[in-house]
Amino acid sequence: MRNIFTRKFYIRYNFEGMRSLVKEVNRGMNVVKMLKQIMDSIKQNIEQEFKELNLTGTQGMLMGTLAHGGEMKISDLSEHMGLSNSTVSGIVDRLEKQGFLERRRSKEDRRVVYVTVTSEFKKKAKNHFDRVEKKVNDIINEATQQEVDKIYEGLDILKELMERQNQ
Repeated sequence: MRNIFTRKFYIRYNFEGMRSLVKEVNRGMNVVKMLKQIMDSIKQNIEQEFKELNLTGTQGMLMGTLAHGGEMKISDLSEHMGLSNSTVSGIVDRLEKQGFLERRRSKEDRRVVYVTVTSEFKKKAKNHFDRVEKKVNDIINEATQQEVDKIYEGLDILKELMERQNQ
């Protein structure tokens, strides 16, 4: 009799442990899904805004990064955007052909290539960037200060957790 009780307890304990593990995995995946939905929404807004310039959302984000951050190395741009160097380099190639940006070799180290937005593109795109920025600000302005603080707090916690995991 004792053996059957022990076995039932063991099976039940393992089932509860698995259920707990599944809940933890689901919580993590729900966070990832939510972040993806937010990024997709941002990308969609950027794509809509830059459609007439014939830019994809990713190209628009890259151009926005350069427009706000100034001249950057491809490796820094890749890191900032969370994309591989080869992906960013391909995007830069296409944008350079369209005349939206230009490359410049470093005078100190010829291996280093800087990328910058052309003045022609800045003139064309200023209104588009302003509208994207306004959309984001309008969304945030709809929130109370408490809600904004919670968003920052939650994102900061998530960032810290991810950094701890990567150490």
